Amino acid sequence: MRAPPLKRATRVLAVLALGLPLSSIACHARKRAEDTAHVRAVVDTLLPRLQVLAGLPAVRPIRIGYRTRAEVRAYIVRQLDHDLLPGELSGLQGTYAALGLIPDTLQLRRLLIDLYSEQVGGYYDPETKTFYTVEGTPPGMLRTVLAHELVHALQDEHVNLDSLVSRKRGNDPQAAAQAAIEGQATAVMFAVQMSWQFGRDIDPLRLPNLGAQLRPQLEQENSKFPVFRRAPLVIREGLIFPYLQGAGFVQALWRSRVRNGAPPPGGWPAPLDSLLPQSTEQVMHPERFLRLHDQPTTLVLGPTPDPRWRAVYEDGLGELETTIFLRQHLGDAANARGWDGDRFRLLEGPGGARALVWYSVWDDPAAADAFAAAYRQTLDHRPQRHALVDRLVQAGRPVVRVIDAPVAVPLEGVPVPALAGLEGGVP
Repeated sequence: MRAPPLKRATRVLAVLALGLPLSSIACHARKRAEDTAHVRAVVDTLLPRLQVLAGLPAVRPIRIGYRTRAEVRAYIVRQLDHDLLPGELSGLQGTYAALGLIPDTLQLRRLLIDLYSEQVGGYYDPETKTFYTVEGTPPGMLRTVLAHELVHALQDEHVNLDSLVSRKRGNDPQAAAQAAIEGQATAVMFAVQMSWQFGRDIDPLRLPNLGAQLRPQLEQENSKFPVFRRAPLVIREGLIFPYLQGAGFVQALWRSRVRNGAPPPGGWPAPLDSLLPQSTEQVMHPERFLRLHDQPTTLVLGPTPDPRWRAVYEDGLGELETTIFLRQHLGDAANARGWDGDRFRLLEGPGGARALVWYSVWDDPAAADAFAAAYRQTLDHRPQRHALVDRLVQAGRPVVRVIDAPVAVPLEGVPVPALAGLEGGVP
């Protein structure tokens, strides 16, 4: 699952968030004033270098604000309720429970609120155009937090961040956009950190592969957070994906734009507008975006043929979540290489019976066959479910159709919508 739907408040790396005791209310006003003045001085010091590394010149002053932990939690609740589309949370929960990614009994809304309240150390809010420092963040962490969040402020001056990560874009495109946004902020942040360590500006191309190098460190730090520790794999992976794989994508973008060892004029390219990835496949395999220009296929499902059954939720998983699903049940070696597009519909029929119909299209027959075989193997680890897994061909493209339901629901009684069309994504 993508980093869950709190997209208006782009977040700092989880490793920087600290859950420290609250200060007394009496000192809040003084603390706000002191923190604001200190943050302003750090912003003025950092901004010149950040503009070069982000390739985004500042066009207006950065607003500074302060939030208590209680205010942050209230903000998270408001944004979660605002950003979710009608019925989305129950639809997500039903879909991921059907796939065995989360327990049926999980209270997803409460988990997300607790998770983000635990992890926020500072954030930039596109709605108010303000960076907020959060009560309890140690002064020694401030520069690092700002080096990340000020990139979001610069991004927001040049594009509408809210529109890039809108839920209306769909699950996988939204996750890809979030990875580009957070990945750029992470890569820039580490380039700045290295300059502090060595006392001079560091060539961003000399950074290690952040996606590979940072995972052990980030997992170790995140293990200190109780809520993160108990969260299902799909949520943990969705939370760190934008930072790790996103940073790797941005590094690949930077390398692709360097000519004769020199960065492009005006600074390093920002993964926005025409450079924005459209799928998690493109983020996970940057060469498919930068060199092969492989765009994902959009699948269109027809109407549900039985009016007694209603569509509870419909979206796509993308390569990231499809891979997480396979690894959840089959181990770390499983993957969804060759994914080119997918669409599922969660159906509910008479008496509350539910079934999942999921179509996916693949780069070649071998990839489709591999996924179909892997899906059948997941049923060995989900004894409460059964499924029909069929290999089809549509418009000359290899397709896998899955009809998945609890064992008490007869599969032959599930009204299966047709795959009405494939758009784009021609290999």
